[in-house]
Amino acid sequence: MRHSWVSCRRAGQIRRVRRAVLICALIVPAWAGAVAPAHAGIGARITDILADNGFGGARTAVSVWTDGARRAAYARHTTTLLVPASNMKLVTAATALFRWGPDHRFKTELYLPAEYATQPYAIGVVRGDVYLKGYGDPSLSLPTFQKKRLHVTTSSLLTFVSQLKALGVTKIRGRVVGDDTWFDGRRTVSTWKPGLKDYCGPLSALSVNEGLRDGERVEEPARYAARRLLDALEAAGIEVTGGPRRGVVPDDAHLAVTVESARLKTLLKPLCKQSDNFFAEMLVKGLGRDFRSAGTTAAGLRVSRATLRALGLSDDTFRLADGSGLSYRNRLAAAGIAKLLRVMTARNDYLHFWRSLSIAGRDGTLCTRMRDTAAEANFRGKTGTLRVASSLSGYVTSSAGNRVIVSILMNGDAVNTWSAHRAQDRIAVALAKSRL
Repeated sequence: MRHSWVSCRRAGQIRRVRRAVLICALIVPAWAGAVAPAHAGIGARITDILADNGFGGARTAVSVWTDGARRAAYARHTTTLLVPASNMKLVTAATALFRWGPDHRFKTELYLPAEYATQPYAIGVVRGDVYLKGYGDPSLSLPTFQKKRLHVTTSSLLTFVSQLKALGVTKIRGRVVGDDTWFDGRRTVSTWKPGLKDYCGPLSALSVNEGLRDGERVEEPARYAARRLLDALEAAGIEVTGGPRRGVVPDDAHLAVTVESARLKTLLKPLCKQSDNFFAEMLVKGLGRDFRSAGTTAAGLRVSRATLRALGLSDDTFRLADGSGLSYRNRLAAAGIAKLLRVMTARNDYLHFWRSLSIAGRDGTLCTRMRDTAAEANFRGKTGTLRVASSLSGYVTSSAGNRVIVSILMNGDAVNTWSAHRAQDRIAVALAKSRL
């Protein structure tokens, strides 16, 4: 009997073990679905979104990473080099922060004739030319331009006027001369296709209002800057007898006034939020002048390449042809952009980089996108648009509270911008809703 009871007890134990195993078999997949299928689920969602909008081919790349991940949560053609359009400005912004630091300022100087260097009293009449010398400040402008175009407060041409009045200047018997010799004389980037220069003011070490007059490029930006200063002086009651011209500051000239721009961390906002091409190309030339002793696009791009390598990006993830992304010869890999975004999160200047990006549904080039979704006021990123390319890369917080990094590059013979934006926005929203 005892043996029979023991046998029954063992049989019961076996049945309970079997039931437990069956229950575990049912429970574990349900539990795992909250973690492992989270990646699988979002991956399938992204793939479906791309296919639904006509971007399922080899010329679309997507890279998704989460905080702490050692591998991509989603990867599609991430090593393929594609035209990034204005996503190139992420490289320019990161390079500028890395090399100059967030508190860097750009200067512009005004010189008087040498005889005024030691004059202890109010100057009165200046006998001779005054010189305005530029050092690559992309933001030197008039207050109206800053309010309508830049959306930041920075160096103003009117500061020179107020400073000359403070020195007692009442009249200038001479010319206003603009000196732009800090950079080379090229006004565009050699790799741009015809017509693309219309999307960027003329590049010059001395520019006012980005070298634009009523929205049109001027031919001689340094002379135009001198003209605007002359007009501002006369509007303030300081007579100028000569006209504006371009020239070089004499060696013995007296430095009378220095005006500085806003800090770099502020100027990154027009660069990224407004996607300002002029800012991007001026920063590249400035980097070349300060770190390669040549105010050229080529020298600045050498600084950018060296910076990407210093940040851990491999050479096979980038091909740089300009700083703005207007050039069709630029190439970036989605994996490279995602890595750049990841690396920046570990730097002390990350917040300045992050704050420079457009906020979905709120400002910049994303002001009308992703409204009334989980990504609104959540996603921060950089857009990019050319005839052959559309891109979106940036940061979003998932429903699990984790930072997610995404880079989306879409190329084609002619990309449908509306469809591209719809797909990009749906991916950003899906990531915001995900449990990544």
